Amino acid sequence: MEPNETNVLVRLAQRRFRNFSEAAELVLEALSEVTPGVVALSRLEPGHRTQQVIEARGDGLNGLEPGTAMPSVAGGVDADVLRNLGANSWLSIPLEISDGRTVGALFAADTGSEAYGTDHAALVGVGARLLSHEWESVVLRSELRRLRGRIDGGSSTDSDTGLPDRETFLELLDQEWRLVEEEAVEAVLVVCGLSYGGESDNGVTAKDRLAMKQVAEVLRAAARGTDHVGRIGGRTLGAILVGCELQDTPAFVARFLGALQRVTDGSQPETQVSCGVQPLAGAPSAQVALDLAEAAAQNHGQIRHRELEPQALE
Repeated sequence: MEPNETNVLVRLAQRRFRNFSEAAELVLEALSEVTPGVVALSRLEPGHRTQQVIEARGDGLNGLEPGTAMPSVAGGVDADVLRNLGANSWLSIPLEISDGRTVGALFAADTGSEAYGTDHAALVGVGARLLSHEWESVVLRSELRRLRGRIDGGSSTDSDTGLPDRETFLELLDQEWRLVEEEAVEAVLVVCGLSYGGESDNGVTAKDRLAMKQVAEVLRAAARGTDHVGRIGGRTLGAILVGCELQDTPAFVARFLGALQRVTDGSQPETQVSCGVQPLAGAPSAQVALDLAEAAAQNHGQIRHRELEPQALE
């Protein structure tokens, strides 16, 4: 390995990072110093069909820049697309985390033939492994915060449902939205609006509270250990599906509503639930995502996709 390449390897090994963005910046900057052509980091999009370029360093290829979308093959970038951009040599290493998921790719491409040797492949591999670790660290820190929140519990728990209260749920929503903004994880917000009879002149009845508690228990059972559920307020509950893609959300909603029907079938007052779904990716803030999901729930249960346009929930 050449001295410059050795220095890059040492720099990568010695640094500690405050967040994933800082790690990506250093890796791309260091690799671009010793790797011909363009070095780029991409994120695997929902559906695993495309890679979207997050950042790129170097020159020589026109069209390979942040925001570029390319078909994904085996977790990496499509070689045919790189050829069309003028590349005659390339390296592509998937970013994999410990649960086996591929979340992106680190790759290099150059117009010259045989531009990359074993040293380049080793450095790109080290960079990919480092970024995989940092990506997973972000996800694990989010999970740790969630578990600590459960342990702290107490005053942050809604008395009627046993779920986290509005303030706690909104804090979790903001945390997950920030992780989505950092390209660290996918997450989808599901808002469930309840409708049932039984409200008296004196306000909420005991049957109302029982119905709310039943729905809350079913929602908690339908969620995975990595998800967050809570009471948003009044007759509204919410679930944040962490690591869930938009196309997988209807299955969760159907599972939840099916279980709820089995639990409440024949009960009085009759309970009806309308669900609104909003991916956190693409929303300018956590509050906007919540507003859109609540509006969708009120509009007979609609999904809103990445461009924040309504789509009927099938």
